[in-house]
Amino acid sequence: MSANPFDIAQRLRDDRDQQAQSAASISESLAIVDAIIDEYDELIIKLDNKIQPLMPPINEKITAVQTAYLNRISHGCRSDMKWIQIDAKSLNLYNNTNQEVVVYEVQKDPNTFQFLGYYGAKFYRHPKNMDYGANVVLTIDTADANPGSASLIILDDDAAELTGFSTTTIAAGIKTGDLIKDSLDDPIIFQTAPSVTGLGTTSYAAYNYAVSGFCTAADNKIYGDQRVGFITDFSIGDEIYDNADKTSSGIIPTGTTITGFGTAVGITSYVQSNGITTAIQVVLDFATLSNPVSSGIAATVGRNFHVGVVSTYYFASLSAAPVATGISSSFLVIRPGDISDIEFDSSKNPIDPVEIGIAEGANVGKGHQLSLINNGDPKITTQWSEITDEPEPPVGAGRVEYYIGDFQWPTIQVRGGDGDVTTTHASLGQRVIISVGSTTGAAIGYTGTPPAGAIPGDCGTYDAAITTAESEMNAIIAENTPIINHYINGADTLRSLRDQDEGQAWGYLQSIGYLNARGKSSLAQAQLIEDFNWTDVDA
Repeated sequence: MSANPFDIAQRLRDDRDQQAQSAASISESLAIVDAIIDEYDELIIKLDNKIQPLMPPINEKITAVQTAYLNRISHGCRSDMKWIQIDAKSLNLYNNTNQEVVVYEVQKDPNTFQFLGYYGAKFYRHPKNMDYGANVVLTIDTADANPGSASLIILDDDAAELTGFSTTTIAAGIKTGDLIKDSLDDPIIFQTAPSVTGLGTTSYAAYNYAVSGFCTAADNKIYGDQRVGFITDFSIGDEIYDNADKTSSGIIPTGTTITGFGTAVGITSYVQSNGITTAIQVVLDFATLSNPVSSGIAATVGRNFHVGVVSTYYFASLSAAPVATGISSSFLVIRPGDISDIEFDSSKNPIDPVEIGIAEGANVGKGHQLSLINNGDPKITTQWSEITDEPEPPVGAGRVEYYIGDFQWPTIQVRGGDGDVTTTHASLGQRVIISVGSTTGAAIGYTGTPPAGAIPGDCGTYDAAITTAESEMNAIIAENTPIINHYINGADTLRSLRDQDEGQAWGYLQSIGYLNARGKSSLAQAQLIEDFNWTDVDA
């Protein structure tokens, strides 16, 4: 009996049907486990919601403590300012000589700085803690989405693999037709799920750096603050903007880029060894801009500008732009279709990376672990690769900051040409340049008298307000935190049970993905055999 290739093709088609039947059977098991998980979800959310009203009263009292300290400072009872040395340098004088100087600035006194961390319920969430009714194929850990642009800039280290541009990867992680969401439960960046229409590379300023400088109205230059070399790390084409979030405060127009670099002679002043303040010419760096500075501003001095360094990144073009900005945010990639068409990467880890955030709003009920914290770390949601022993990223509920203060107010001395010395109170942010080797005494100092003239006689009232605020804060902490921990402990068992079942559900998804991939391969092989010209082989 001669071999019949069409028999082989039929066996492949039968194998494909068998894989589909097996996947359907596993899908039924997944539905049962998902229903059990939903029961856990309902109870966990109820317990987590009991926590939510107990946190704001604590944090309100924490804010009240901050306010009490700030009021004491603003009333003139204490000072929160200090002269801080910020630089020691050599001024490049116009006559080709150098002058060694020290730069001081009035800043908030770090020695009297205090902070109080807000209280929050911090969750830790495994990847398997997900909605199993959705076909999530992968998570983009870090990407930028900007309103007005239909491009999702992917910043992950494996962006080439995710977009299919890696020479070592056979199949792309993201495909055209996939849907993008920032959250299944409470989307903010994408209210609807746009589809991926294409993949490629683009130029983009993903990271920005602060530079100190100044500008003048209607000019197309940004000058460095008496420091040659402040822009040497940047390139023509890099973006420049007022604020770190790429927004404009009305100084630099949106969309401005660097078009060139140069140096210029500027005027500054310093205090000589004899105490006389002298204006001198110095060499300044500058960057030319594609747009002029706003004509409606006064000259800015000592301002931080932000330069976005443009580089090449992988991106996904989308069918619609986001409705809100998402910078360094995570996104879900959802593959449309029913559960029988799941394509699930079996190599994905169900327990890593761990998502960390504060359980409030859409995050209530999330996570395999919940704990009460007041560490003062920033209130963000981020990813943590726990199994690689990476340090846990700082995540908290935020904090309040204040200064205890002291009884010393910074002053500045100015010696005129006639030798008379005038002493005045220095203001926050005020700078003075003092030549090294001065023999006439410091041009800066302190006084026990506030700017208003005398320490107010009612400062005891402000001291008492601080004591009262701290007492009320400690009382509400002692009252509410045991209740919060009670609810957290009550949900621990439910979270543990849910975590176990989610591991089973994750395994079902892996199996379905494998069976679907095998079935598609069998069908493709059958079609190739059927389309081949076997008559020629027989001849």
